[in-house]
Amino acid sequence: MNIEIKNGYVVIPKVDSIEVEKKNIYIQDGKIFYQKPFKKTDRVINIENKIIFPGLTNAHHHIYSTLSKGVPCEVPFGDFIGNLKNLWWTLDHSLNKEDMILSTAIAMKDSISQGVTTVFDHHISGYTENSLSDMADVFDAYGISGTLAFELSDRNGKEFFKKSLQENIRFAKSQKGKSVQGMIGLHASFTLSDESLKIISETTENFPVHVHVAEGEIDGIQCQEKYGKGLIERFDDFGLVRDNSLYIHCSNLTKKDLEILKNRKIFIAQAVDSNMNNGLNIGNISKFISEGIKTTVGTDGMHSSPLKAMKNSMIFTKYLNKNCDLGYGEMNSLFLNNFKLKQAFGLPLGIEEGQVADLAIFDYQPATPFNSDQFLGHFIFGITESRCQYVIKNDEILLDNYQLTKDLYKDLFERSEEISKAMFNRFEKNKGKY
Repeated sequence: MNIEIKNGYVVIPKVDSIEVEKKNIYIQDGKIFYQKPFKKTDRVINIENKIIFPGLTNAHHHIYSTLSKGVPCEVPFGDFIGNLKNLWWTLDHSLNKEDMILSTAIAMKDSISQGVTTVFDHHISGYTENSLSDMADVFDAYGISGTLAFELSDRNGKEFFKKSLQENIRFAKSQKGKSVQGMIGLHASFTLSDESLKIISETTENFPVHVHVAEGEIDGIQCQEKYGKGLIERFDDFGLVRDNSLYIHCSNLTKKDLEILKNRKIFIAQAVDSNMNNGLNIGNISKFISEGIKTTVGTDGMHSSPLKAMKNSMIFTKYLNKNCDLGYGEMNSLFLNNFKLKQAFGLPLGIEEGQVADLAIFDYQPATPFNSDQFLGHFIFGITESRCQYVIKNDEILLDNYQLTKDLYKDLFERSEEISKAMFNRFEKNKGKY
């Protein structure tokens, strides 16, 4: 399909800057052109001064949490561990294959509606074999790229650990170079013994890891008390600070931890909405960014909007540092690293000439001058509050004037309440087991 996108502001993330230019985009055979390469146009989209981004990235999602809304968990939780045990660790073992295919389909639709075309997911469920491939099939069906990883921890016993590890390795090997790739999912330091980290290190080649770091204070405290070192230092001792790895949250890191990270090709993903919701400490993104650590945002399953997460992270860093002058530099980095992350996995930016198209168009129309120098002011206080109107991936329009174009998994959506009730019943039976 030959697509012409007219009168839009094209936003192109560069290495250290953001380039804005008003111009038309042409898509032929799924590729981007800035000079019209065809005579016959199949579709003209006149966006009237609206904003064209590359498709956004969600750097840390928990798709398995999709059906948790209204789940009959025991409250009050008391603390972070109580939250994990009474809600998430009970939920994950209550999920079966049908639950996860439905959850993934819902997450794909939510992501597309937010302009997200790349999702880095950290998965756990009651079944392991081929679970990541089942999810990848749904990603592919909706045209979404990203990575998947299965959580590894000791909390479910050696046999479940073994099966989870096998699923990570199988999927990562089978998906090399594809649009949905594999990472090695670790839960956290405090749920993994030295023996387990050694096994992971020795069996997972050099695949990048996706791991929660110091989400709650217990993680760092346990590591210091039991091993006499910081969290990143411990992972590094096992060769698990690998290129393109994702370290999530990163609250309460030691100076040595930061020294290690700033010299490595890794990414930190903050999930400020989730941390605040759980009443937990939050990592200082101003500190991470000033140290040269590539930092961006994930949503941690709270929602599917990186724009919301970016704005909340920027506002919180002002509060955390008691400095109203912070924000623009941090937002610039969060935005640029959002795209550097997907490029690190060989996925195209999707907006430069000759690349496979990967575009999200937002319905913000600047009322004041809009250019490269003034982009961040518009982004922070306008674009982050706007709606995504179109998403185009390759030669497919995934979101067309706010409407999703793929009507998939109809049977599951029609039975979603029935499926959820059955899962809730399993959740009730699993209370207290994990």
